[in-house]
Order: sequence, then C-alpha cells, then structure tokens
Amino acid sequence: MLLLAHLGICQSAGLEAVTQSSKLEASKKYEAAYEVLDKIDPKDQLPDVFLQKEKLLLDYYLITLNFQGFGLKDLAPGETVEKLRGKEGQYSMHLLDIPQKLAQLRKRFPQDYRLCKGLGDYYYRAMLCHCGEQDKTEEQLLRLVIENYEQAHAHQLGDFMSYYAVGYAYLVQKQAQASVAPFEKSIALNSKYPDAPYNLAYALWQLKKPAEATPYAQASFRLYSDPAMKADAARMLGELYQQQQQPAEALKAWLQSLELQPKSYATLRNLLEISVTSHAPEAASWAARLYQLNPADDQMFIDIMDIYQAQNQWAEAEAFFSSQLPNAPAEPTAQGLLHMYIAILNMQLKRPKVAWPHFLVAQTQLKKVVKPENPLFQMINRGLAESKQ
Repeated sequence: MLLLAHLGICQSAGLEAVTQSSKLEASKKYEAAYEVLDKIDPKDQLPDVFLQKEKLLLDYYLITLNFQGFGLKDLAPGETVEKLRGKEGQYSMHLLDIPQKLAQLRKRFPQDYRLCKGLGDYYYRAMLCHCGEQDKTEEQLLRLVIENYEQAHAHQLGDFMSYYAVGYAYLVQKQAQASVAPFEKSIALNSKYPDAPYNLAYALWQLKKPAEATPYAQASFRLYSDPAMKADAARMLGELYQQQQQPAEALKAWLQSLELQPKSYATLRNLLEISVTSHAPEAASWAARLYQLNPADDQMFIDIMDIYQAQNQWAEAEAFFSSQLPNAPAEPTAQGLLHMYIAILNMQLKRPKVAWPHFLVAQTQLKKVVKPENPLFQMINRGLAESKQ
C-alpha cells in the first residue's frame, strides 16, 4: 500500500510537470521544458514524463549524436528549429537511449501501449534522418516502425502521423496495397496534412487505379504550399490523367507543374511526349527546353529519340537536333553527342552521305573526353563503316 501511494504521488507530480513543460514548449522554451521533466523524474521511471521528454527531443533537437544525444535550446524571438537544426551553436546536450528506456518502462507497465507508440515515433524518426541505429538496416527499421505503431493502433492509441508512418513504411517496402488503409485513416484524422493524400495517390497509382488516385493527388496539390512539392503533386496528377486518356487535363496539370519548377526534367519530358504524340506545333520548343537543361547528357538524347521514335517521327527528330547545331556548346561531349545522334537519325532516314561527316565529328570530339573502350565508339565506328562512300 505504501508503494502504491508513493507511486500515485509520483505520477501526480509527473502530470503536473508535464503540464508545466507543455506550457514552456508552447513558448519555444524547449530546454527549460526538458529541465522541468528531468528534475521531477531524473531516472525515467514515469511513462507520462518520459514520453514528454521523448517528444521534446525528437521534435526540437538542433543537433544529434547517433540519435542518442540531443541538443536543445530555448529559442529567441524569430528563431526556429528548422533554421537552426544541424548548425553550430551553444546547446544543452541530453544523452538518452530512448528505445532502451522505453523497453524498460514496458516491462514495468506492460499494459501502457503509449510506450509502443513512443517506440514507433523513435524508429520512424531515426529512419528518416539516417542519423542513428546504424546497426540496423532500413528494412529492419521499417519493420520496427510498423510493429510498434500497429500495437498502439490495436489499442486505439494512434494519431494521423503514426498512421501515415505505417502507410509510408509499407509503401517504401513496395507493399502498396497494405499502405492504403493506414493512409486513409491518417487522412480521416487530419485532412490538412498533404503528404498523406499524396502518398495514397501514389500507392493507388502503383496499384493501377488512376481514377481512385486522382482525387487524392488533387487534394495534395491544393494542400501543399512548398513549390517543389506542389509541382510534384501536379506532375503526378498529369500522369494519372494521361493514364485515363484525358490529354487536355494532363497537359493542364503538367503546365501547372512547370510553372512551379521551370527546369524540371521530368515535366519537360512529359510535355514533349504529349506534344509529339498529338503532333502539336509546340513539340520542338519543348524538345529545345529539355535539350538546354544539359546538352552533354546522353540520357536526354536517348529520351528525345525514344519519344519521337515511338511516333515514327524520325525526320522531325533529325530536324530538331540539326536545329541545335548553330548554338550548341563548344564543349566536346555536347558536340560529340549532338553530331552522333544527328548521324544516327540520318542513317535511319537512309541518308548515309549526310550521316558520314557527323559520325566523323562525333568521333573526333568524343575522343577528347571519352575512354577508347566506351561503347559509343563501337556505334560510331560501325556508322562510319556503313555510311562511307
């Protein structure tokens, strides 16, 4: 009875400390908030206090040592965790083996499934930051995320982030079907968190359900404020419309994406493909913008070739690449690749006399920067042999 009374007094004091700590947390006094908790429970015997400690460390750390040492600070007006995290400064360092402490508490309080959620929180954050648990593979960390969160969920102790994390963990492991239900639950708990509908749309896309995925992609596009993420959502929306044979809607979505990310390779490639497929007059201008991102990128040449080839538009491809000759960079790789692909296209068009000098320039230029054993030279030498008059 005396032990139970003592425990009750400690828990009551712990709850008061958690309340006081939460008030300090709200005013960005993170170090002071932690000290209140550590003073009342320095040996980490009280679940309520420890879980609040964990929250402070995981949410507001500015530096970390193997995810077992966490630097905190009371922030001044205008300071934010996002601006300070990872930068040098004067921080109070707190050494804490979070999973070890949670495992100890679980032995003492086996029915307190909040501790399972705490373990899920820790492993999810460790997996995202790649800054701790180096003895575990990503697959092992993902399994720990799922196992611990699902134990908590089985006892109605989840929130939108824990359900999102389970969905994300399944999706990363290419288990799209298993990710659907937790993503849906996350959205039901918080319809304003954009990552959940985005990843649910992606999962449904992987499951070849573009019509079901589209509303979620639309929602994520509306919700994102970050231009890069908003552009990514619009790009996926375009892909979904394209799969549903709605080219006008796909074009609109990709143009929205490009407006947010004018130098997006993926979006420019999509716009080129839809233009070539529909024989739109804008095709050459999209090809030019894609080419200008990096005229020395072999993959870019391959992608442009593949798009035109799929529509049997060899002459259009050759005309486009030839139009780039006057303004192509003088750098050997850019010159060599451009001449090589012009030569290949002319061979396809049965114009060996036109191809031969381009093969020759390609050989001369690429010899300056590419090793002799490179497969490019096999292609060039064969082209020279077949086009020589």
